[in-house]
Amino acid sequence: MTLMRKSLLLFTMGLLSGFLCLGQDQCELALNRASEEFNAGHFYSIPGLLKECLDQNQNQAWRQRAYLLLAETYLLLEDPIGAEDSYLKLLRSNPEYVTREELDPIDLVYLSKKFTATPIFSIRGHFGPNVSPIRVIHDVKISGESFSRQKYSFRPGWQAGVGLDYHYTDRVAISAGVNYAFTTFNYRNTDLFGRGRDVVEFTDKQNWFMIPVVLKYSVVAGRIRPYVLAGYSANLLLSDNGSITVTNRDQKVGEEGLNSEDSDSPTLVFTNKRQFFNQSVVLGGGITLKQKLNYLFVELRYSVGLNNVVNGANRYDEQTMRWPYVDDDFRMDNLAISVGYIHPFYKPRKLKKAKTKSVLRKIKKGSNAGR
Repeated sequence: MTLMRKSLLLFTMGLLSGFLCLGQDQCELALNRASEEFNAGHFYSIPGLLKECLDQNQNQAWRQRAYLLLAETYLLLEDPIGAEDSYLKLLRSNPEYVTREELDPIDLVYLSKKFTATPIFSIRGHFGPNVSPIRVIHDVKISGESFSRQKYSFRPGWQAGVGLDYHYTDRVAISAGVNYAFTTFNYRNTDLFGRGRDVVEFTDKQNWFMIPVVLKYSVVAGRIRPYVLAGYSANLLLSDNGSITVTNRDQKVGEEGLNSEDSDSPTLVFTNKRQFFNQSVVLGGGITLKQKLNYLFVELRYSVGLNNVVNGANRYDEQTMRWPYVDDDFRMDNLAISVGYIHPFYKPRKLKKAKTKSVLRKIKKGSNAGR
């Protein structure tokens, strides 16, 4: 029984596939026939030849070709309503269809300038690594250490987020998003207490919720499209934890040389020693790679910290007395590389103000040349 059911299922699927292919072949024949009628100047028969297949769910490429033929047909029949309706349906089949002035009839190009399918909104998601350069505002001593022997260094972090783009024009968009970022840096001083032989290392780790708002300017032609951006970000510090390692090197006389004694702290909470609300200026750019109607992108952003991250009122506490580290006043920048995905919400529509001036000038120029 099981074998019979499998055989029946395979037979049914094969039969359905055959009917589907037959339907597609018939619609392809109908479109070819309509094209022949168009070339022969028999325009009135074309809508009827295509109607049955257009009522079915044909593929995108077929519908684009059919509606393009209908738009040209209605233009020649001097039916502007039919031409506009067909061109709008063409854009619904392929929102990124663009007429070519050097190949398409001038009246079709003129019609196309009355419409747009530019997305009003796009959504995106991204993920990638970051590093956080530290810019010291004011050095703070704990007990005679040398500032010339201190150094801040990068440690890798990461970020992820989602956003919404509002397309003011084809090229200009306002982008807002919400991001989570994990950042970290390392501090090292090799002259603790000014003795030239004691070392303290501090590793700091932060978790952020960021709300960037940027203005983007993009190139709109081609498969690879560069863009630049600039804006502002409000950065909320969710948590800050760090750890301290102290190395005491006592010089001994003899062949043994240096004797080191290391001391490692547990994870220490620094959240109360940081500002909760922080701000930054965002600069950057990237490239988008067109994938059918969606986009992949690679982006580089540099955020310039505007405020002192350290809460000076809570700089000193029992933790400071136990471990020989105290925060300098500093600003935190962030360099982030992200890869992501953009999904535009296309909206084919008729423009309130058509962009037909350039086409009209060409039509007049052609008319004058023919006299």
